[in-house]
Amino acid sequence: MSENTVLNGNRDAVNSTNKPDKKPKKARYLPGLPIASSAKDTNKGVIEVAVNRAPAEFSALDLYELFSTVEDGNDVMIKVTCSKAARLSDGKPFLTGGGRVYRVNYLSFKPISNSENSKPA
Repeated sequence: MSENTVLNGNRDAVNSTNKPDKKPKKARYLPGLPIASSAKDTNKGVIEVAVNRAPAEFSALDLYELFSTVEDGNDVMIKVTCSKAARLSDGKPFLTGGGRVYRVNYLSFKPISNSENSKPA
């Protein structure tokens, strides 16, 4: 009989070399992100954007490019994959089959100071 036998499609070699087991990977220590304890710890601001008037196809957008489904730029979203987008207002992702969208260009962020927030209306 030969040195190698085949049983059920598996080769059982008599002269097989035993490979040493791989070392287990060390668990890396990754520090957690700080959590905002309350709404008082957040800052308010105004984001200024420019919205293109001419619509573009969703498939023509680059990944992580900002867009809006309405011409006035309300409800800004970001393209995450070729078939998924996420709203910036709440971060919820949703599937999309494509369509026409309006490109949004980020211009600036202007923080609103706390003294302006505390003024009576």
